[in-house]
Amino acid sequence: MLTRIRNMNAKGFTLIELMIVVAILAILAVVAVPAFIKYMRRAKTTEAIDQIDKIVKGAAFYYAAPKVDDTGAKIECQFPAAQDVTPVEASCCSTNGLGGPDTDGDDRCDPNSEVWNEPTWAALTFQMNDAHYFVYAFDSTGSLDTAQFTASAFGNLDCDLVESTFQRIGYGDPTATLAECSMYGSAAFFVDQETE
Repeated sequence: MLTRIRNMNAKGFTLIELMIVVAILAILAVVAVPAFIKYMRRAKTTEAIDQIDKIVKGAAFYYAAPKVDDTGAKIECQFPAAQDVTPVEASCCSTNGLGGPDTDGDDRCDPNSEVWNEPTWAALTFQMNDAHYFVYAFDSTGSLDTAQFTASAFGNLDCDLVESTFQRIGYGDPTATLAECSMYGSAAFFVDQETE
């Protein structure tokens, strides 16, 4: 009778059942964790795409807007002057208190409106007001139909010395005149090491 009572009250899992559950959870973790990390890195790259789009729109407006010099003579359509990487440290990774753009240690550049007070960024109406993962650069040459620019974003998403690169290229209108200009641009981004 005692064994019958023990069998009726025996509720729970056997060791084998528990080991199977642990094995299933381990397999799910092995598959899910790398996918989650890749997903998080990909989410960080949307910053570069959105911000380069703003730079390209600013460049198109600047190129098409009529300008005159101090004598009133019309200036040929052109993109703003080239601008080196901003912030100048060229990485938003934590610098462990060494005075870089990430003073709070979250591996993002801290917002600092002073670093964006450059003539090129002002001409493009571009500024980063929030913490960001990428640094930005703008290269340009020529005027009218020879005008060309490259808007770039560089980011070290996991601080391993491998950078993600995003770029868009724009060109001056081949039929541009002093009276009317419009911009042509690449249809897509150049991307290298998207998620490192």
